[in-house]
Amino acid sequence: MYITYCRNQRSLDLADTTQYRRDATAGEYRPTYLIRVSDWEKVPGEQAETGYCALSYVWEQSGDVVQKENGEFDCIDNGRHCIVQGYDMGHKKGIFTKLKERLLRSKKNKDSVIMIPIGDEENKYDVQFLPSTRSKAILKHVTYKELLQQICKDFEIEYLWYDKICIDQSDNKNKLREIKQMYNIYSNACYTVAIVPEVHIHDPKHFDTIHTINNNTDASTKAWIDMKQKSLWWKRSWTLEETMSSKRILVIGTDTHFWQHSFHTCDIPTAFDSFSKWMLDFANQQQGRGSVSQALSQAHFRMSSKEHDKIFSLANIFPDLFKNMEINYKIDIKTTLNQFYRTIATHDLSILCFGSNLFSNGEEIRVNTMKNHNLPSWTGVSGRHLFKRVTTTTTWLQHQHSICNDMLLHISTKYYKTLSVVPYDCRCFSPLSHDKDQWDQHIYKFEKRWKANGLSIITDEEDTALMDWAIKMESILACYATHYYQPQYASVMHARPLSLTEDCDQCIALPILLKSYNLLVEEVEKLPSLCRPVRYKHDYFLPVIKKYVDTANGTKKRYKAIGIYFLGSTFHEDLISDDPDEILNSIFGDEVHREAKEFIIQ
Repeated sequence: MYITYCRNQRSLDLADTTQYRRDATAGEYRPTYLIRVSDWEKVPGEQAETGYCALSYVWEQSGDVVQKENGEFDCIDNGRHCIVQGYDMGHKKGIFTKLKERLLRSKKNKDSVIMIPIGDEENKYDVQFLPSTRSKAILKHVTYKELLQQICKDFEIEYLWYDKICIDQSDNKNKLREIKQMYNIYSNACYTVAIVPEVHIHDPKHFDTIHTINNNTDASTKAWIDMKQKSLWWKRSWTLEETMSSKRILVIGTDTHFWQHSFHTCDIPTAFDSFSKWMLDFANQQQGRGSVSQALSQAHFRMSSKEHDKIFSLANIFPDLFKNMEINYKIDIKTTLNQFYRTIATHDLSILCFGSNLFSNGEEIRVNTMKNHNLPSWTGVSGRHLFKRVTTTTTWLQHQHSICNDMLLHISTKYYKTLSVVPYDCRCFSPLSHDKDQWDQHIYKFEKRWKANGLSIITDEEDTALMDWAIKMESILACYATHYYQPQYASVMHARPLSLTEDCDQCIALPILLKSYNLLVEEVEKLPSLCRPVRYKHDYFLPVIKKYVDTANGTKKRYKAIGIYFLGSTFHEDLISDDPDEILNSIFGDEVHREAKEFIIQ
């Protein structure tokens, strides 16, 4: 893959962030080696007294992917990357139209157009000369290192950490040692430079309109879509670790860029998005480090060239938990997976905070890349984890848990609650649609079913309550309510939703109170495109399990983790208190089972 970099980049940021980048400071740690940008020489890390930047990219960007005789893949750089300058991005059309012929053409008049290849051989876009100066666009074909050097010079970067050069790739012992330092490398950098060539300007007019809801332009919105849905960078396991270890990030696309820093470690206001809220500076987020649920919400949908890399990159996000974990590609992947998940669940039961990953037609919302490893249900690989920080808050109804060598999660408790649940839709685990006509159809189905069961007809108020809960759950979880629980002898007004990975008519709520943190922000006066954190809104959940018929183990009782039961928040007055004891008392009430029991979850 060869990429194009246009030097006269246009920033997506509504406020000038140049000084923010210049003022960004590095931590005390220095990598073993760095690249000195001025002459592209590898030098000792301590030479960078004022700091350095770290590079985040995917290796396919650096040339032609070839398979070697041993079956391994390599990337050969034949110098066909392109640096462009002296043009005007004021007019574009036909971006990524998959033109079949590969060409570079130019005309001599002021309206001349050059076709510049970007990405792969079939993706090209139009670039127009600058009419006011009639200057000629200059195209220079370079190697990847020359392209990186130009980017660093344009953004005033003096020292860069680039793994391909700064790590001795031929020394496996050195390589594994440096991999374990990845967290320190990215967390101590002034900022991380992410090369994402799929991000580009679709139309200059997209910069003209600012949306008051999210303070973004259409150009910014389309850039996020390009990055999250189209870019290889967003899909890789290592880039997730690099992002979550970083305090600040500069995303550089083909002809545009944007700057982002964490809400949690800096007083400087920033744009309000998933980077600043939940991903950057994962280990130092306010009110404690980030949770495993956050990391898994991204990691379970990432890819890597080697299966081990998915786990090693995740382990680097939790340096304190996995400081003694052996980075060894010779250990079989199943052993590596078990070691990771056993360690995580032992320390953090927010791993149980996951819901459905299905659209209404039964297809996956996101394709899970971890499903082929036959992992236990409690790892959440069949669902979708909450992307916000989650903690376990239980004080009343204490429980004990452990993971045995067979990867069974044992939870012992004196209290639990059986929930008889009803699908939101007559189709099994089919989520709700927000289309009005489909909402009306759902309401009709509810009424028909309840009439058939001899229940009273639902009022409009009750219909609205069910829909409100479903919408609330989707906005908080980014996954759908699939079922709901209605307490015995209570109206639908007292129902609450569940998001389940499997259909069932009865499940068990465990007394493990999960608490999510939703960051609330305020706009900065005179800088409406930027925000500052104000406080957190807390939402509460309970994990749910169901009985599992394990024919291989005869009569042994087993359970599966299948999702969460959404309790609500005090912010919306769903709950009267943020005190865990009062929440559990109000939810479990008289219907709780009061007997010691061990649940074995596989």
